[in-house]
Amino acid sequence: METDEKLQFIKTHDPDGAARLERLTGKKDALKEGNVYGERFTDRQFSLVFNPLLDTTFERARILEALSQGADTVPGLSGKLGIGKDRVFNHIKEMMRKNLVEITGREGRDPKFRRKIS
Repeated sequence: METDEKLQFIKTHDPDGAARLERLTGKKDALKEGNVYGERFTDRQFSLVFNPLLDTTFERARILEALSQGADTVPGLSGKLGIGKDRVFNHIKEMMRKNLVEITGREGRDPKFRRKIS
């Protein structure tokens, strides 16, 4: 999936995440021009910072999309989305901190999560 397609998907499921990424891309030219110390970002340096942020935000948007369709556990999300359980768990923790996800019950020993309705 191309960067623009990922950004569109993120906008649909995580508008705040998309806004943060768009603010960063808006600063790309300023970073390339340099700061008061004469330090400049190359396109490669920018992509080394931007691409991991894009991928992380895209994974979170995929999790939010899955949770919009119904509550699920970390192992369940991991299996459906092909993302490691540890990464899903870390994303869930962050999304709970941001009040995007809540616990709705349990499935065995695993908590079930759903997207919080605002």
